[in-house]
Amino acid sequence: MNCTTKVPTYCYRHSPELIKTRNKDDIDTIQLEKELSSFSEENQSQISQVWNIFQQSSKQQRLLILKGILASSCTPQLSYISNAVKPLLCTDFTAVFPPEITKQIFTLLDASSLCSAAQVSRRWKLLADDDTLWHRMCEQHINKKCTKCGWGLPLLQKRKVVRVSKRARSEPPCDEEAATAPAAKRVDRRPWKDVYSERLVVERNWRRNTATCRVFKNEHSAGISSLQFCEAQNILITGSYDKTAIVWNLETGQVLRTLKGHARSIRTLQFDDTKLVTGSMDNTLRIWNYHTGQCIRTLEGHTDGVVHLNFNCRILASGSADSTIKIWNFHTGECFTLSGHTKAVNHVSIQKDSTTLVSSSEDGSIRIWDLEKRACARVLSGHMAPVQTAIPSMPGFLHTFFKQQTKKPIFIKRISSSGSGSSDEEEDVAANALIRRRGSNSSNTSDNSNSSTVSDCDRSSEQVVISGSLDNTIKVWSLETGECLQTLFGHVQGIWTLAYDKLRLVSGSNDGSLKLWDIESGLPMHCLDGHTSAVTSVSLSDTKVVSADCQGEIRIWDFGVQA
Repeated sequence: MNCTTKVPTYCYRHSPELIKTRNKDDIDTIQLEKELSSFSEENQSQISQVWNIFQQSSKQQRLLILKGILASSCTPQLSYISNAVKPLLCTDFTAVFPPEITKQIFTLLDASSLCSAAQVSRRWKLLADDDTLWHRMCEQHINKKCTKCGWGLPLLQKRKVVRVSKRARSEPPCDEEAATAPAAKRVDRRPWKDVYSERLVVERNWRRNTATCRVFKNEHSAGISSLQFCEAQNILITGSYDKTAIVWNLETGQVLRTLKGHARSIRTLQFDDTKLVTGSMDNTLRIWNYHTGQCIRTLEGHTDGVVHLNFNCRILASGSADSTIKIWNFHTGECFTLSGHTKAVNHVSIQKDSTTLVSSSEDGSIRIWDLEKRACARVLSGHMAPVQTAIPSMPGFLHTFFKQQTKKPIFIKRISSSGSGSSDEEEDVAANALIRRRGSNSSNTSDNSNSSTVSDCDRSSEQVVISGSLDNTIKVWSLETGECLQTLFGHVQGIWTLAYDKLRLVSGSNDGSLKLWDIESGLPMHCLDGHTSAVTSVSLSDTKVVSADCQGEIRIWDFGVQA
């Protein structure tokens, strides 16, 4: 004969495995025993007997007993029951559900809710601070705008000096992005929540226009025509009308070395980990080892000054005042010429795949070139004055320029070199919770919060070209069709320079002003004031805007954590 032991069944509140997870407002059995001991032994026996009878009763009997107790209770007892029952009905689902389901529930929370959840209990804090949750949060927001909440956070570069090996010095990087912003190797691993928090602070600084401004002492004897900086290497290089290029320490403003060799003014430059290429009005391009100051090679071929250049790991493109574009191959040494513009070529930019080139000219046109066929594929016309710059979009660039947008005007705050443009009333209520809620925005903030969230289906990955002209406008063009998708108005004088990433655009004008634009809406966000003459060059990173003017002044607007 088999004997079977009946396994007792427990409800959620009385399960031995979950006793430790009970709500802090639950009835304490130890406290009950203390209160019971205050009565006489006879009363203790009677009360204990009532409790035992209730515990041994069936469900239907328990309900009947409770109904009788309620019927005989006075108002004070009923009031106590009302207050005591509510917290007893609260269930901690994290202690009941399997870990997989609990984690899935937490993945549906936004950053602010995760921070609130971390304050519930130690168990909830461990779950809410899970590294995989915050890694997902970073993937959803960093370097792009989230399709759910509409926020985007910058992709911060590591600010460590890159030590270039001998092999690296002899071999150019294969990634075009590495040519403009080389990154250091990751040494330590930080919690993804810290990463998200740091980037949120930077994003909030951009949104509020909170930045510190530093001005470098002018070491050039004439105006600055071009610049580029790299936070990873902590250097800034400027080219000037005084025929020199200067390598600066980005943080301190100290001059590291001055490169001399051109016979006329330097109009353009670009550098990567290993080399610097400069273009001059003496009709030549020079390749430098900027770590030592040595000129490695001089490229000749243009019949007039070199106005702009752009290179990647394979080719170098140069635009000249002789109205031609030359393509130089680093590997084969081959050079060929593209002709079509009728006036000076002001800007050239190589597309990521190295098969397409975008150029702009004094003749007011933008040309799209097929480098494999060595011919002009398309001409973009629409500007009413010389086009100073035309930059194709980077891979992964999402936008809404294909839509006709009717948005409310945005209050544009100005920031001067003396400090921030935000007031105490504009501080975020949810700053301590890491993220600002979309519904609690002030009417004076410029974060475009009154617009609806844009989903992936409302964004386009169509490649575009963004151009700036002396007709005071910025235009967005379809690279594929050549159609003008949108015209951005805001400057009162001609635009000399612009730069943009996946989140924002900055433009510099002849009137000395810099404007920050929201890349998704095409609306101006802020004005950066400080320059007293035409802004000739601007460069943009995740935390900084570096600009220079025709009087040789360099300004660094830092939106980083310390801003």
